[in-house]
Amino acid sequence: MSTGTILAIAIPVIVVLGAVVAFVSLSRRDATGLGHLSRETRRRDELAAAAAGEAAAGDDAGAFGVSSQARELERSVALERRPAPVAVDEPELPQDWAPPPPNEVGVTRRQFLNRSSVILMATGLGTFNAAMIAFLWPRPTRGFGSKVKIGTIASVDEAIASSTPAANFSYFSEAQSYIQPYPTDSATQSNAEATYGGVVLEGIRLGYVALWQKCPHLGCKVPVCGSSQWFECPCHGSKYNRVGEKKSGPAPRGMDRFPVTIEEGNVYVDTGSVSQGPAIGTDTTGQGLEGPHCA
Repeated sequence: MSTGTILAIAIPVIVVLGAVVAFVSLSRRDATGLGHLSRETRRRDELAAAAAGEAAAGDDAGAFGVSSQARELERSVALERRPAPVAVDEPELPQDWAPPPPNEVGVTRRQFLNRSSVILMATGLGTFNAAMIAFLWPRPTRGFGSKVKIGTIASVDEAIASSTPAANFSYFSEAQSYIQPYPTDSATQSNAEATYGGVVLEGIRLGYVALWQKCPHLGCKVPVCGSSQWFECPCHGSKYNRVGEKKSGPAPRGMDRFPVTIEEGNVYVDTGSVSQGPAIGTDTTGQGLEGPHCA
């Protein structure tokens, strides 16, 4: 026979034999009942009952028999093994609270907050008063921020004529300014009269204009471009003609300027009085670009 036929016969036979074995086991368990005890368990229970009967008979026969002596021995051994009692101190009763002495406490929270508030207020008032005093303090009488003597008329004219990198561009460090010659012809002076005023116009009438070195855009120092004959800021490219009037770039106005005065043949620049430069589009001299740009 083939292997498939053998397996087809063997598997049902094995299943039937397993079912028969399971059925026989369940039948025997039902016959004995769920409460059935094994033979070893019943034997152990019988021996325990016999020992209990003998012990009861011995107790009835005489007082303090062997079983009583054994119990007394066990009791004495248990007492010896019991640990000795430990003495426990009685807890102390709580005492009434009393505040500590002030010299031991130091600074309380209330005192700290009060003192901090007073110190902060005093610091703020002191700073404000110092700022007010600095604002009202007299301006310096010498150096930048005051009226600065830059030289005689002859020396200033010579410095303007021999200035580098371009003629007619003279820088005076003590005043942080360029002292520029302003044309004195009638047409240019008429344009200046219509554009400028006050102390700046007085200096223009004398033939000078003092331009602050700072660019009005972001405060960079504006150098001179010898090729274009203009002031050209290297930071952002603002450009101004020879007298500081804006020609191009992001600057909001022309170069700021200081008053120029002549006293007893000496030229003075009042660096403590700044006048804003002319508005965009101002061109009183008509000076155009004279060469390539530097910036």
